[in-house]
Amino acid sequence: MRVRSARLFIVAVTGWREDFLEIFNRHVYWFALNLIIFVDVVIFTLGYLVEMRSLKNEIRSVDPTLLGWAAALLCYFPFNAYITSAVLGRQVSDFPQFGDATMHLLLNLTLLGLMFVYTSASVALGLKASNLTHRGIVTKWPYSMVRHPAYLCKNVAWWIGGIPLVLAAFSESLYGGVLSVASIVGWSLLYVLRAVTEEDHLRSVDGEYDAYAQKVRYRFVPGVY
Repeated sequence: MRVRSARLFIVAVTGWREDFLEIFNRHVYWFALNLIIFVDVVIFTLGYLVEMRSLKNEIRSVDPTLLGWAAALLCYFPFNAYITSAVLGRQVSDFPQFGDATMHLLLNLTLLGLMFVYTSASVALGLKASNLTHRGIVTKWPYSMVRHPAYLCKNVAWWIGGIPLVLAAFSESLYGGVLSVASIVGWSLLYVLRAVTEEDHLRSVDGEYDAYAQKVRYRFVPGVY
């Protein structure tokens, strides 16, 4: 009787886990990701459209350097799509699939968490959100932790999305695997370049960014860099 009850319990738990996984894959993940991205797009759209002295989001300066513009533009469509497709053979998935159910859930929940922090950085910027411009320095969370939280989270989420492609590349050949890893590292270095060019621009305007950088010492990882 106990053996039968244990089997029924295992069947029930297994069935519940499979049902939950199906709901997560079909609805929960995509709803959460699309909501996060929607909030980010709305904030940046408003940031680009609205500029008022009373809102303290007037543009003080625009990055005048070709390197700064190139580093920023290469991170966006269609340039990013072309670069990743040319190197990896296809796009990194917005919803990477993993064979182990537990690993699948943990990694994709981590990805959602990273994207949440990514959009939290946009929320912190508010109407100051825009690229290649200086509208004043924001110091509240998550910018109180590191100077480029959005870039960090976006890249780590991208690494998670690239795991299946990297594994597939290594299964085909060592050269392909190494190339795929190198491409992901190279992509992250592009964001490092973007961060450096942004900081050079902000420092060239006034001393506000230098004061901020003295308080928040690290660009990406506290205690490391």
